[in-house]
Amino acid sequence: MLQVKGISKAFGGLMALNNVSFTVEAGEIVGLIGPNGSGKSTCFNVITGFMPETSGSVHFNGKDITHLPAHEVARRGLARTFQLVRPFPHLTTLDNVLAGCLFGHAGMVTRKTAVPHAQAVLELVGLADKKQVLARDLTVMERKWLEVARALAGRPKLLLLDEFMAGLNSAEIPQAVDLVKQLNASGITIIIVEHIIKAITNACGRVIVLNAGEKLAEGSPAEIVENPQVIAAYLGTRYADR
Repeated sequence: MLQVKGISKAFGGLMALNNVSFTVEAGEIVGLIGPNGSGKSTCFNVITGFMPETSGSVHFNGKDITHLPAHEVARRGLARTFQLVRPFPHLTTLDNVLAGCLFGHAGMVTRKTAVPHAQAVLELVGLADKKQVLARDLTVMERKWLEVARALAGRPKLLLLDEFMAGLNSAEIPQAVDLVKQLNASGITIIIVEHIIKAITNACGRVIVLNAGEKLAEGSPAEIVENPQVIAAYLGTRYADR
């Protein structure tokens, strides 16, 4: 479904991504992890057209999307969330999701046809009772769920979740993992950037590790948590040999 081929991204003299390649097959839940500054969000930005690559290419469903703008990437069925949640504050929760319906992959071109789907998405993420609340009046956690709902509104084939569990409490994290699994069971392929390793191991079938802009490792969650290179990248070399 997704082929990332030799992607590099430089900011002046800083190489944020250096020749990163990986694939994601339809139906997978893939974790993308790494220490802070390893290039995870930059990778998402390049894949989804929010940021141009320095070199390399991205193919989605057999088509080269490397140079497409973000809105065209979205209309092809590839959606994402952002670490910094920025809904339209003066619109209701429902209208925020409707914006995703009307401009995403769903092909619903009128408000009337989009409303039932938007309401169903809000139900899915637990915000149905907040549909007439202005986004500015939601709690931080509710805004996170709204961010997921907006991404889902366009009926994506591939969903990229950028640390959407950050800030959730111990009771909310299992609910978030269950939602990821539910979305995947409905036919959505998912890539998750996340620092909560337990969530990654519970949700993902495969994990890709970035470090300093390069792919460090790839494998099953069990393989990754035992990988000395990964342990060293997170905790330092003295812990890797224990």
